[in-house]
Amino acid sequence: PWNDPYPASERSANILYTSFSERPKHLDPVQSYSSNEITFTAQIYEPPLQYHYLKRPYTLIPLTAEAVPEPQYFDAKGRRLPASALQRDVAHTVYEVRIKRGILYQPHPAFARGTDGKPLYQDLVPEALSDKYQLGDFKETGTRELKARDFEYQIKRLAHPRLHSPILGLMNDYIAGLKEYAEALKSANEELTARAGKNAWLDLSSYPLAGVEVIDDYTYRVKLKGQYPQFLYWLAMPFFAPIPLEVDRFFAQPGMAEKNLTLDWYPVGTGPYMLTQNDPNRVMVLERNPHFRGET
Repeated sequence: PWNDPYPASERSANILYTSFSERPKHLDPVQSYSSNEITFTAQIYEPPLQYHYLKRPYTLIPLTAEAVPEPQYFDAKGRRLPASALQRDVAHTVYEVRIKRGILYQPHPAFARGTDGKPLYQDLVPEALSDKYQLGDFKETGTRELKARDFEYQIKRLAHPRLHSPILGLMNDYIAGLKEYAEALKSANEELTARAGKNAWLDLSSYPLAGVEVIDDYTYRVKLKGQYPQFLYWLAMPFFAPIPLEVDRFFAQPGMAEKNLTLDWYPVGTGPYMLTQNDPNRVMVLERNPHFRGET
């Protein structure tokens, strides 16, 4: 047809064309909460849980987790309570999440390392970004295995003073110590800004969060105040998908945000697809993640 918008060379390729009417405002999982954004984030990020594709009513099943975690109840003195404990007796609930081994992140320059093992694109000076306009302009990429600390880091990001998570207020009521953590990060950010400027990287790994504990590379725990069984359903949302510290540090470098080189523009995950082109006035391209382990 004379008005066919697709290149003839791609007619036999394994490509699905579709359209979107509104530009996604946020693709950073800590801020994204719109239906037009989940079209992209659900293909890229993998939280611990997901919904079974066919079962009705909707049923939670594992995604990056090995199993759907069971709540562990404790009283005010830290004593373990039975699963049948009354709500008034439960002071804290703990969810222990064990993640699957061997899950790899998509190829990304934040993971690129030289022969000496050091990151290639860390501590870049602004001049090094003079020819970088999109993520593909970074020629070297790398990957690494998903670890429990990545989930911890994302939960900490809910309280990041430079981000605005729509669920922070609610989670302050349930995740132990999160409200105090947000206040501590706010003070730390003010001190850092006064000392090093407003664009200085705030390393959340330097500030412990009481309600999240990393047990080992594949296990972490989330401590809640009281009982909140709905928390499991939050674990199926991008808010609780993993974000590596390396990626946060990579995008926080001076000059990145001015070129839309941010998590809001280029999300990073372990899912089946990765966003390789983001020009929302013309085209957004999701390509197959070559490191995806496959899922039936």
